[in-house]
Amino acid sequence: MVGNVGRLHPDKDQATLLAGFAKALPKLPAGTLLAIAGSGPLEDTLKGQAARLGIADRVRFLGQVPNVRGLFSAFDLFVLSSDHEPFGMVLLEAMAAGVPVMATNCGGAPEVVADSAQLFPLHDAATLADKLAAFFTSTCMAGNGLARLRECFSDAAARQRFFSLPMVQRGLSA
Repeated sequence: MVGNVGRLHPDKDQATLLAGFAKALPKLPAGTLLAIAGSGPLEDTLKGQAARLGIADRVRFLGQVPNVRGLFSAFDLFVLSSDHEPFGMVLLEAMAAGVPVMATNCGGAPEVVADSAQLFPLHDAATLADKLAAFFTSTCMAGNGLARLRECFSDAAARQRFFSLPMVQRGLSA
């Protein structure tokens, strides 16, 4: 199960996700599905795209899901296809659930993901397709997002970085 959570809006670029999934599908394990949780103005457009690509039976549009955090554990891979995600909190939510992540190499996603093997260029369905196929045929790319989450984005990590700032250290010693 490949998952995506976000508004169905142009800046979330689920159109590229659908195109990449369609291209990768022949190389993915039998029965692989794409689940997209969220609602928005592009819902009908994206459903039409899935139908035109011949993948409507492999895509689940879940709508707005209350307490969406519980959904992440159903995903084998979370893909964020946004064109300018300032930070990517949804990536951290997936990582906290122990789900491997893949994202566009723009906005804050590269900082969160940090592994170039898990990043793809914006609007590049062909590269996304290749990375999806590689993910499902290799355990190397699964990564350890939970360890990165704890190391870089936990309260303890933030405290350590804050108190190591020279300005803070000078203030504490004064």
